[in-house]
Amino acid sequence: MTPDIPPPGTVGRSLGDAYSGDGLATLPELPSVRCADAARLRGEPIAASAVRYHRFLLLEVPGPWGRSALEDKHMDAAVAGQLTRATAATSTHVLLIRRPGRHPAYGSDAGQRVMAWAFADTAPGAERVLWGAWRDPADLLNLDLTARIPGEANAAASQRLALVCTNGKRDQCCAQRGRPVAAALAAAGWDTWECSHLGGHRFAATLMVLPTGDMFGWLDAATALDALRRFDAGELDLSHYRGRAGQPACVQAALHAAAVRLGDFRRDAFQVVAACPVPGDGDVSRPAGPGEDTERWQVEVIHRAGRSPGTAYRVIVAGSRLAPSFLSCADSRPKAEIQYEALSLTHIR
Repeated sequence: MTPDIPPPGTVGRSLGDAYSGDGLATLPELPSVRCADAARLRGEPIAASAVRYHRFLLLEVPGPWGRSALEDKHMDAAVAGQLTRATAATSTHVLLIRRPGRHPAYGSDAGQRVMAWAFADTAPGAERVLWGAWRDPADLLNLDLTARIPGEANAAASQRLALVCTNGKRDQCCAQRGRPVAAALAAAGWDTWECSHLGGHRFAATLMVLPTGDMFGWLDAATALDALRRFDAGELDLSHYRGRAGQPACVQAALHAAAVRLGDFRRDAFQVVAACPVPGDGDVSRPAGPGEDTERWQVEVIHRAGRSPGTAYRVIVAGSRLAPSFLSCADSRPKAEIQYEALSLTHIR
């Protein structure tokens, strides 16, 4: 029986923004039942929860941050508006980034400090991070996000990044749990950045590795270090693995199921060949209730082991609507998510 869980938004203190760490050093320990704890208590799966974007624009802004990346707090309203339209038109997700630790508020040295921007593409076969620099927000309007190389950028800088969400204004779990993880990864030698909203507050601490876009969640310092150690060794820690950014949730679920059922956790063990919806024979005019299938997908994957050309499998994945719940500490009302789960895996050739 699931215990009664108070709505995440009704407990705890709001985080301040006295500095870029969102005031955490001055606050007492937050109550234990927050959105990340609640998600675990109700048994919500972490697999197939990676974000839908595969293109990212990273903007170095020391902090503190607000609830959204592009807002008047960080730049002129006209510049923010143009960037919002440009990124939306190219399906590019904006992330603010900063190095772990304390920083002066943005604006105290505006126009004097050179800050980084980066464009990351996580699509299979196109993985890369292009880096550039900016001083004034207006400089960012020169970026052509439709071009292969958006502005004066190069790939000579880091191609091995760890982004950890620490955006306390968006969700308290991300700040409280994310900052120790970011500090631990930076101390271990990863090129680590704290970042704004990565999606999935309830899986905090959340992490995305670039340029591949592999995402992890429910991390602390120890499990994050172990997950990246295994990642460097070519293996995925599926107990914390959310999926790969940019892949449809049904594909993420199929790959996760294939890895578990075949016992192969190598990063390059599986390749997706095709994914298509399975025609339903139910009453699609009636909205699906909690636990009922909303859609089914057929995903074909190739499993490669050793020198073999690969074995093909068909994975049937169902999407079902979960019961409404509070997905963030800041939520004022519950929301219903779609969970994707593999129903079968069949050897086809």
